[in-house]
Amino acid sequence: MSLPTHKQQQECLGAGFTPLREDANYWKQANSGRGAFIVDGESYFRAFREAVIQAEKYICLLAWDFKGEIELLRDESPEDEYPTKLVDLIYALLEQKPELEIYILLWDYSMVYLTEREWLPFTRFRQDPHPRLHLVTDSEINVGASHHQKVVMVDGGFAFCGGLDLSTWRWDTQAHQPEDPLRVTPDGEQYQPYHDIHTAVTGPAAHALDELCRQRWQRATKEEAPWPNPSSENTVWPESIQPNFENANAVFALTYSEYKEYPAVTQIEELHLDMIAAAERYIYIENQYLSSHTITDALIERLGEEDGPEIIIILTQDTGGWLEEGTLGLLRCRLLEKLVEADTHSRFGAYFPHVSDEAGNESQVYVHAKTMICDDRAVMVGSANLSNRSMKVDSEVMMTLGLDEAAEAAPELLRRLLGIHLGHSQDKVDQSLATTNSINQTIRDLRKGSHHQLRNLEIGCAGPVRRKLADTQLLDPDDPIDLGYWLRKATRSDDSNQSSHNWKRYAIIAASIAAVFLLGLGLKEAWGSVIDKESVETFFQSLNQSPWKLPLLFGIFFLAGMTGISINVLLVSATLVISPWAAFACGFGGSLLSAVAALYVGRMAGYPVLEKLFHDRLDRLSKKIQDRGVLSVALLRLVPIAPFVVVNLVAGISKMKLRTFVAGSCLGMLPGMLGVVFVTHQAKSAYSDPSWQTWLYLGLGIAALLGLTFGVKKFIK
Repeated sequence: MSLPTHKQQQECLGAGFTPLREDANYWKQANSGRGAFIVDGESYFRAFREAVIQAEKYICLLAWDFKGEIELLRDESPEDEYPTKLVDLIYALLEQKPELEIYILLWDYSMVYLTEREWLPFTRFRQDPHPRLHLVTDSEINVGASHHQKVVMVDGGFAFCGGLDLSTWRWDTQAHQPEDPLRVTPDGEQYQPYHDIHTAVTGPAAHALDELCRQRWQRATKEEAPWPNPSSENTVWPESIQPNFENANAVFALTYSEYKEYPAVTQIEELHLDMIAAAERYIYIENQYLSSHTITDALIERLGEEDGPEIIIILTQDTGGWLEEGTLGLLRCRLLEKLVEADTHSRFGAYFPHVSDEAGNESQVYVHAKTMICDDRAVMVGSANLSNRSMKVDSEVMMTLGLDEAAEAAPELLRRLLGIHLGHSQDKVDQSLATTNSINQTIRDLRKGSHHQLRNLEIGCAGPVRRKLADTQLLDPDDPIDLGYWLRKATRSDDSNQSSHNWKRYAIIAASIAAVFLLGLGLKEAWGSVIDKESVETFFQSLNQSPWKLPLLFGIFFLAGMTGISINVLLVSATLVISPWAAFACGFGGSLLSAVAALYVGRMAGYPVLEKLFHDRLDRLSKKIQDRGVLSVALLRLVPIAPFVVVNLVAGISKMKLRTFVAGSCLGMLPGMLGVVFVTHQAKSAYSDPSWQTWLYLGLGIAALLGLTFGVKKFIK
């Protein structure tokens, strides 16, 4: 990381903790008026209800998730006449405030989160529409990216911004009791303690967030935001929230990935790096994830300094469900290993919150916060995780205080958070910090005998293959998973200087084959932690003993073909851990059935989806498929110029006959899948029994695959 030059520093607007470089490490800066840090969901849900009840003109919500059935107040009856359930509150406000307009901009979410999302309130919004309720799902972002900003704007002069969604699993008190009967989903299901941080601001800082809402609305709808411009007067403020700062310089930074005419924005990553580089005494971090190699490398650099800052990271012991545990959790383990290895001066600590009660109940606390505090003067709070996605892919917003003049709210928030996590008063925390002059030592001292503790995270990445996989960015890419990019690149009309770049393509394909094999070995090594924390061999042994082994494997390939998961990666994994023939038979049959299913999906509703992905390239691919029939489909299967599911959908759009499509798919899939299974099986044999025969067969198999690939690609052009 290179620091700004002296000339750049002189040109910066901020001259304090770290230089401010407009459009590079921040988007806007504005006076905060009144402001507050809101810790945990119980406080935020109450403050949100109080704020929106005061609205007169408009409310705008930017949301990653939205659960209308949540109860904003638990086990109490408010004195006002408004409901406590979110969806009922929205309708009551519209009914009783004739000039109020409500705008909800919700991410048009990935199918990955289908089981976590709610349909009932959206059905109610559409079945019982209100002329002053405007619900828009925002799809103007790369496939594989998400709109992750969480902002609520009230009448232009008051705003919430931070890490909290109006969603399930967010409500909890600061006590984080292991067994709290009020901490339940709308369905009555209890969940673990949950910790998060949000902000509230007024004045010009709120106006800046209003501008962000307008930009997002225009991007999503292609129309200017219909609500009125904010005025300088503001009367909205939740009575349950005590202001923590006034007239502070609030700096806002954003993340966006490049999409259509919108450029990439990586201000949040830059500001993190600048603040990490500037810290002298300590860097205190609370975050849901740690998977950014860039951020970790910056922390490692500071740990290597003889007089560098103390670094404290608060995370969750278990990162979440099986998907997060096997991807971001694996990455976190490896990055924490690197941080421990770099901690030659004993200034690093990684912890997770743990709570217990007198009855012996205990639980970890799930950390959803995204905050960083440096040197008792600068504090950053917002929506961005310390992941490659949040730094480069998703839409994010962070608010920072103390980059010019020190923010008094920064040390107050630090002591407040440590008091919550350690079960002590802020005064007790302050006394310990003054005595030890160390956050790490204060944590170690105050957690003794307390029901609220910050326990040491278990750090270790078992197995060399899992460690090697974690060292890559395969599990947390820093580019959007934009399927359209593949098609646009493959079907570009500019073939100039193509021959001079052949060697690059050969190297990429060879590296891809090696990567697929290594990834298969990685999955074989790590699958236990992904699925059920047992080894993959145990999992497949039980599967082999089941009479449903083949149907289950068949179903896995069917779902992969429908959702865009790499079939070749699954082929490699199944070949490595089950058998080559079972992998081929189930892979071929499941993929073919999913191709037929996607064909019919494409016929019914495919065009709008693909138009979003591929824009002007859609017609070209459709023409390729329609014009060549069986041969075209076979060639596209052998050397696809678009992902498997996309070819299937486009074939449905092009009205191709079913028998033509099936015949072409069989003809094209058969040699390719056989080749992948053969090469994988031989690679496994060469790995376990490295004789010259196994290496010879492996080399011949790779050569055959490369020859088939290049020959067909040349023919198809």
